[in-house]
Amino acid sequence: KASEDARQDLKEQIGKKEQEVKDLYKVADAIGEYKSQTEKAINKHDETITRHKNWWEKLTTNITYQGKFNQEILENLLTSANLVKDRDFFPQKKQTTYDVDENKDKDVVPDVLLKFPERNYIVDAKVSLTDWTKYVEVAKSNKEEDKKLATKYLKDHIASVRKHLFGPKGLDKKNYNKLYGMNSLQSVIVFFPADPLYTITLDGDKSLQNDAFKKGFIFSSPNNLNNLIAVFEQIKSEKKQIENISKIITSASKIFDKYSDIKTAIKGALQSYRTHATNLQNIVTKSWGSQGLEKQINKLKEDHGVIPGKPIPEIPPEQSTTVNVDDPEEKDKLN
Repeated sequence: KASEDARQDLKEQIGKKEQEVKDLYKVADAIGEYKSQTEKAINKHDETITRHKNWWEKLTTNITYQGKFNQEILENLLTSANLVKDRDFFPQKKQTTYDVDENKDKDVVPDVLLKFPERNYIVDAKVSLTDWTKYVEVAKSNKEEDKKLATKYLKDHIASVRKHLFGPKGLDKKNYNKLYGMNSLQSVIVFFPADPLYTITLDGDKSLQNDAFKKGFIFSSPNNLNNLIAVFEQIKSEKKQIENISKIITSASKIFDKYSDIKTAIKGALQSYRTHATNLQNIVTKSWGSQGLEKQINKLKEDHGVIPGKPIPEIPPEQSTTVNVDDPEEKDKLN
């Protein structure tokens, strides 16, 4: 019996050890899964950082990418303002203008053409972000050397804006205000894709806005452009109301003219009716009135015995009188 108890005890101990081993395997599997998930998360994080670095590098160094970035912000803003692409605004649509310097026509591709009642507006979104992004990186620092860098980068940014507008291949050379077949605004809207970019740029160079205005440019931030669109929409709404009022006035004028024609016709018919009614009443009176022809005919029968083949029909007095139709205007004049 002691031997059997020992075997049973050993068996139970082995069972416990096997369970402990299974539990250890589960822990190992869990650790392995955690390790795998952690590695995936780290890789995903690294990929995100890499993509962000690539995006930031393109945004700060690639002029073409900057233009597309600004263009996308502009189009999203217009869409969010309930404007419809290819109806209210047209991105990158080729136009023809007149080049004064070369004395010939040339093709240009404005970033966006805005269409509103009676006018079209060109919006340019190619403001460089290269030096601006450098400025943003160091502007929040309290270090003296970073403050100097911020001043330099802002100055470089403003210089790039001036070059974009007034340089040898600047925006003022594109002659957007001479686009053929369009009643265009004489000023081109220069779009800054962020409100701080707009504000800090103009604060950094107080003469920039005035110089731009002289050349036919109006600066706009996203907030300013939204306000401008709201004004355009209000003008469009008021113009539509005026058009509706004009249509109502035109319709009322036509109704007035129609009624005038109808009244003239009624007047003529009334006059004609009265003339015919008078003539008809004379005929009735002379035929079977108190002194009419019928009285003489009856005397032939009474005095001379003439016997008629047909009896003369009796007509009630109310059927012998023509109805008089009054003209309300004549009554008003008498009263």
